[in-house]
Amino acid sequence: MDDKFIPAQAAIISNDSEELERLVRTDPSLATDRSLSKCDHPTLLCCLVLEMPPRRSLAHLIRLFAQFGAELGGPLGAAACIDNVVGVETLLDLGAPIAGDGTWSPLEEALYWGHSATVELLLKRGAPVDNLRKYAALGDHKGVKRCFAANGQLNQEAGEVGWPFGPTIPEEIRRDHRQIVNNALVFAAAWGQHETAGELLTRGAEINAIPSGFDFAGTPLHYAALNNRREMADWLLSRGADPTIRDTKVENTPDGWAEYARHLELAGHLRSIREQRGG
Repeated sequence: MDDKFIPAQAAIISNDSEELERLVRTDPSLATDRSLSKCDHPTLLCCLVLEMPPRRSLAHLIRLFAQFGAELGGPLGAAACIDNVVGVETLLDLGAPIAGDGTWSPLEEALYWGHSATVELLLKRGAPVDNLRKYAALGDHKGVKRCFAANGQLNQEAGEVGWPFGPTIPEEIRRDHRQIVNNALVFAAAWGQHETAGELLTRGAEINAIPSGFDFAGTPLHYAALNNRREMADWLLSRGADPTIRDTKVENTPDGWAEYARHLELAGHLRSIREQRGG
């Protein structure tokens, strides 16, 4: 962050809540100003929720920042991305926008990173479920079907491809039918949703596609492996998923992703199948 934030950031990292509170009360602009640095947290409150200090200190400090006018939407997304349930709950209590900015939401952040506790909390608090990837991840079969017009094309409810890293996906890709459908299939696979995955396959989703919208670019099988979805992995394999495909970022196979996530039993299972197929 910019130089003015460094003492406060150091207090956060060292878990010195008293010093952080003293600094913010002395200079309330620490709560409201944005850092101009491109390589760090945009606000000090984002930094705070990502460091996740002890529960009591965290809730108190979030309220302090809000008292001095801190923006709450970005920190809510940051808290959702690391399963910081206390941070999410406190920010919502203070009025943070649960629907996000219209292109990406706290619910999608939690779904993207695989955080069940935060997903459950956001749904309980009324987070909108209103596009194809959300329907797919949450197993809403009717919602998935509703995103397709009678001619098989996507309608407006389906939404565009989105991700946590801002509007960096080119418009022609964000709005591409195949990309949107394949992106939703990955969300379904990551969350073990057979019914919505099956519906998407009947609607033209490609079982071995590596769609846009994911930093670690992999197939549905990669994401089932990463999230320890053994039943989903076998389901995908039975429908033609290729266990020999390597992702386009770290160039690893689905069993490698499972091993990275320490799902060793699933990693061994997928490795055996890959080797049987000559991969």
